[in-house]
Amino acid sequence: MKKYISLHLFFLSILVCSCEQWIDVRPSDRVSERMLFESREGFLKALNGVYTGLVDRALYGRMTLGPLELMGQYFKGNGNFNGAYSQYRYTANDEVKNTFSNYWKRAYYLIVNCNNIIDQCGEQNALLPGTWHALVKGETLALRAFLHLDLLRLFGPIYSKGKDVASIPYVTNSNLEITPMMTAEKVMGYILADLTEALRLLKDSDPIFENGVANSSSSDGDNSLRYRQYRMNYYAVKALLARAYLYSGDKETAYEHATGIIEEVQVAGSELFPFVTATAAMNTATPDRVFSPEVMFAAYDQHIVSSIFDRLYVPLLATNDLLTFPFQNHNTLYTGRISELYTDNSDIRYRTWWGVYTMTDASEKFNYFRKYEGVTVNTTSDKFRVMIPLVRLSEMFLIAAECDPTKEGADRWINTLREKRSCSSLLVSSSETERVNNVTAEFRREFLGEGQMFYFYKRLAVEVLPDAAQWQAGRTITMNLQQYVVPIPENETEQRN
Repeated sequence: MKKYISLHLFFLSILVCSCEQWIDVRPSDRVSERMLFESREGFLKALNGVYTGLVDRALYGRMTLGPLELMGQYFKGNGNFNGAYSQYRYTANDEVKNTFSNYWKRAYYLIVNCNNIIDQCGEQNALLPGTWHALVKGETLALRAFLHLDLLRLFGPIYSKGKDVASIPYVTNSNLEITPMMTAEKVMGYILADLTEALRLLKDSDPIFENGVANSSSSDGDNSLRYRQYRMNYYAVKALLARAYLYSGDKETAYEHATGIIEEVQVAGSELFPFVTATAAMNTATPDRVFSPEVMFAAYDQHIVSSIFDRLYVPLLATNDLLTFPFQNHNTLYTGRISELYTDNSDIRYRTWWGVYTMTDASEKFNYFRKYEGVTVNTTSDKFRVMIPLVRLSEMFLIAAECDPTKEGADRWINTLREKRSCSSLLVSSSETERVNNVTAEFRREFLGEGQMFYFYKRLAVEVLPDAAQWQAGRTITMNLQQYVVPIPENETEQRN
C-alpha cells in the first residue's frame, strides 16, 4: 500500500506542476484540499486539471494515436517497438510493457482525482450555487465513466464472450484503498450508472443548450461556461451512453440514444454539431482535417504537431518510427491498401488525410498520413489546431446503422454519412453479413488516426483482420481472440498479490 500511495502523490505533484494555471502549488507534494475546494474557482481548477491530464502522452496525447492504431491494423509496425503492437506481443520488451503500464497508471490517477472532486461536491455544496453543482459533478462523473470504459475496452475481456470474467477495478474512492477486480458486467453497470447520473445532472445545467458549443473566449475573460466541445457536455455524455450500451450488447438502447442525438443536434438550419463542409476540410491555407464542427468531445492539446504528427507521421521519420501504409514501391501511389480503404476517390477523408511527400532529389515519393499536420497560416480562431477528437457525431450514424432494425434503415444512415464525406457511390446491404461488412468498412474509413478501430474489432470478436504489414489489397491475418486482451500491468498484479 505504501508503494501505491507514493506513486499517487508523485503523479499528483506532476499534474499540479504541469497546469499551474488551474491548481495552486503548495510546498509539499500534495494539494491542500482546504485551499483547493474553498471556492467555486477551486472546484473548476481541479476539474480543469483532469481535462489537462487527458493529453498526457501516456493517454490520449499519443498512446491512443500510435500503439492503438497499430493494434487496429491501420499502419505497418517496424522494429521491436512498433512491430510488437501490430503483432499483439504486449510483453515483448520493457518499452512495450511500459506503454500499457503507464496508460493504466495515468488513467487511474485521473480517476482518483475525479473521485476527490465528486466527494467534495457531495449531494449539495454551498460553494457551488445554482447550476454549478450539477455542472461540475455531472462533468466529473462522466469523465470517470469515460476513463473506465476505455480501460475496460483495452484490458477487459471481449464483453460478449466473457462479461462474467474479472476485468478491472471500478474505482469510486479517493482514499487510495485498493479496489477489488470486478467482472466486466459489473464494471459496465458502474459505467452506465455514472453516465446516466451525469446526463441527469447536465440536462438542466449545461450551457450548451443556451449558448451552443461557444468556441470563443468570453469578453470578461471567464471561459468557465464556454468551449463545450472540450468539456463533457450533455450530448457527449449521451453519445458515450450509446457507445457503452453497444459495447455491452444492448443494441436497442444504443440505437435509441444514437438516433436521439442525431435528431436533436441535426435540426436543419440550426445544427449544433454540423458536418464539416468539403470547402472547410480542403481549404488550401487552413484545412480542417479533424472535421472539428462535428466533434462532440475532444482533448485540448496545444502541441499536436510537435508531440503527435512529428513523432508518428512526419515523412522524415526513421522507418522504425514512421506510421504509414506500406507500398509496393514508393512511387506507386493510391494503390494497394489505401485504394482498398477509400474505394471512392472523391471521399474528402482520402483527399484531406493523405498527402504525397517527394524526396528533395525527386528520386521517389510516397503517401503519408496528415490529419494532425500543422497548417501554414497562424489563425488562433481555428480550433482544430488543438483538437484531439474523442467522441464525434459520425459514430452515432454508424451505431444507428449497426443497430437499425432493418437493413434498409442501416443503408440510409451509412449513405447519409458518405454523402457528407462527398462520396459519389452509395452502399447497399443485401444481407445481414453485408450490413456488418459495410458498417465495418465505413468505421475503418472514418476513424483513421483516432484510436478506435481496435476496440471495434474487439467488440465484434473479429477473427480476420486486414494485414497492415502488406501493401496488397485483400491480405489478411487471423486473429486469436485472446490477443484482444491486453494483460493487466505487472506492477498492478504484483501489488495486489
